[in-house]
Amino acid sequence: MALALLSSSAGAMDAAGRARVQVAIVRQAESSTLAPDGAVRVVLPDGRRRPLERKGELKLRPREGGLRLADLSIPTETRLEPLDGTTVKVGSDLHQGSLILRLDPGQTVTVVEEVGLEEYLEGVLPHEMDPEWPLEALKAQAVVARTFAYVNMGKFRKDGFDLTADTRSQVYRGLTAVNENIRAAVRQTRGEVLGWKGSILRVFYHSCCGGYTEDFARAWGGDPKQTPPPLRGVKDPWCRATPRARWTAFFSWPDLMSAIQERMSLAGPLTGLKIAHKDLSGYVLRFTARAGRSSVEVKSSDLRRALGAGELQSTKILKLVSKRTGIEFVGAGSGHGVGLCQWGARVQAEKGRSYDRILRFYFPGAELSEIAP
Repeated sequence: MALALLSSSAGAMDAAGRARVQVAIVRQAESSTLAPDGAVRVVLPDGRRRPLERKGELKLRPREGGLRLADLSIPTETRLEPLDGTTVKVGSDLHQGSLILRLDPGQTVTVVEEVGLEEYLEGVLPHEMDPEWPLEALKAQAVVARTFAYVNMGKFRKDGFDLTADTRSQVYRGLTAVNENIRAAVRQTRGEVLGWKGSILRVFYHSCCGGYTEDFARAWGGDPKQTPPPLRGVKDPWCRATPRARWTAFFSWPDLMSAIQERMSLAGPLTGLKIAHKDLSGYVLRFTARAGRSSVEVKSSDLRRALGAGELQSTKILKLVSKRTGIEFVGAGSGHGVGLCQWGARVQAEKGRSYDRILRFYFPGAELSEIAP
């Protein structure tokens, strides 16, 4: 496979020129616990290195003018470096990278892990896709997750790190749940990203599209004519028989009224809710809410956010069923619907499709390329 080289947007590099990423694994907490299983050393801001002799669980907490790690007073920003294959349990998760311990202005603590980007991906994959799914689906997810990481590198630089360890970036839990399937998916796609016209493509993924992926601009606003072809919706027959392809959710009239009033005023009790406008992929853009003689239009994204994305799984609403105590939503898919459909990728892999073919299906016209350090 001929691969074009794209320019890396990663900031930190190791001695071998490999990309490294700084991930906030604990953020603005009153305290945190760290438990090394072997030798570690403290690296002070002036570069001095000292072995840490303390054993067992170490509590990190603020102190006046700095931090306290167990009974050791350390500066406001100090590194903890694992040695000789040591891992450090931070909270409930195992981590292998260098840890930056930082005192926040509000007298809270933040822990940032600096780790190689490929190792970071191993910590992302099992929490964004089931590690027991077919290898080709995991490889497709690995490429998309790597691309996402490069595009979003430095997004939180003003906060002192590159990415978060939650859904604001990608869910990352270090070595937790990493298995050979995950390692193989990352190793066999090493350095591969999706590109478009010589640049890294801004990619997205979601659980299940319910039969048609969404256009980027229609999901988050903008001119659909400006959406690059790889991010336009595609008809997807692969996920239609999967567990999240169809669902129902019931919301009471008071809950719906409360959700609507988070964004706008609507006098009186809610008496009706209708679908006002759908896009070409079947996703609802706006609802019309009625109370007495007045009515307002409500953005579907706002309503989903207020009701909870776990309950209202997507904005692809097939119909609304009005009942005496509330409304039943009959919907399809799970998530925003843009980019890679994970359940569709699983089915394609089960049918024998390779990861690059899966990626070409969901990102038509994108180039599978190798990123250069």
